[in-house]
Amino acid sequence: MVSVQSLIKMIRRFLISDQSLFHSPELFEFDYMPEQVLFRENQLAELAFRIRPGMEGMSPGNAICRGPPGSGKTTSVKHLFSEIREATRRILPIYLNCQTDQTKYAIYSRIFAMIAGHAPPRTGVSTTTLMDVIAKAVLDRNAVLLVCLDDVQYLIRHDTVNAVIYSLLRMHLDYPGCRAGVIMTTSEMQLDFSRIFDPGVSSTLCADEIPFPPYTADEIREILSLRVREGVMPGVISSDVLDQIVRKTEKTGDLRIGLDLLKRSILRAMREGRRSVLREDILLAYGEFRLLHLAEMIQGLSEEERALLLLLIRTLTNTGGEALTSGEMYGYLIEEEEISYPVFWDRLETLAEIGLIDLRIRQSKGRTDVITPRYSREEVEGICRA
Repeated sequence: MVSVQSLIKMIRRFLISDQSLFHSPELFEFDYMPEQVLFRENQLAELAFRIRPGMEGMSPGNAICRGPPGSGKTTSVKHLFSEIREATRRILPIYLNCQTDQTKYAIYSRIFAMIAGHAPPRTGVSTTTLMDVIAKAVLDRNAVLLVCLDDVQYLIRHDTVNAVIYSLLRMHLDYPGCRAGVIMTTSEMQLDFSRIFDPGVSSTLCADEIPFPPYTADEIREILSLRVREGVMPGVISSDVLDQIVRKTEKTGDLRIGLDLLKRSILRAMREGRRSVLREDILLAYGEFRLLHLAEMIQGLSEEERALLLLLIRTLTNTGGEALTSGEMYGYLIEEEEISYPVFWDRLETLAEIGLIDLRIRQSKGRTDVITPRYSREEVEGICRA
């Protein structure tokens, strides 16, 4: 058994070691902004075309960037906003993460902070007061406001999306000459905005959708190879190791998995005192990322959605099956909770849209929706208990 003193010495040796396998470790953080966004030139051009009217003092065109997680939506918007800040003061770009800010007041507090350079007082300030200050600042700068609502589905789940967008796009009515545009991103591929937006929002928004398809294997390889060349010491990542990471990344469709696998596998090699990454490092790193991703998805669920997920996983285990029909699942649920089928279906669709389950249609004397879990009972219950 390792003594406490030996363990402390080992930890200290690892922390102060200068034998890092990274050259530029920041290249493997999710918030790293590359100088060039590869393979998203068309999407950037579409976004630039839609916001071009803002350069003339007109309202920018609105857009919805839709694509699976890790397909470059956020990176593309942030890169575009950075270019705007360097090129002009006519457009005032504001990026908002809707996972963090989910209410109208939180949204306008964040915009206020970015414009004023400090957060508003915690109490005694209404949303209207915040809007007054924001509108005055935009008018004083002779600028046009451009707001990105990243992961807009979180506003939809909190039933605040209509209020936020309506107030932004109608600012010119309360503050003549104050114009604003909205860029939204979402990773929920089945989200039907026509059913979500109120008629007043839809008629004002008129947003064009810009698709962000998953990266291909060749695109993943080129992006990861560039990060390896610029961020890792020579010889640490072999061609075979990179091939394995590319395959796992393509399978999930999420570029962030590839970046995280590189980072975690290199850290494992460093911990073992090796100068290169082995296949085992990748396998262990992939398991860590899978559970971390599961925890993030579950954290974003409502209590009702989490309860449905747990019931679904436990029911599948108890019945010994690998799948359930939506009708069968609804039958089990109404034994636990009085709930209408449309409400049940909305919760089920949410679990499918964020990647916790698969829903597929089976045609057999009519349409039947079959539910298949993507994670085991042990994984889901372990995260929920944590």
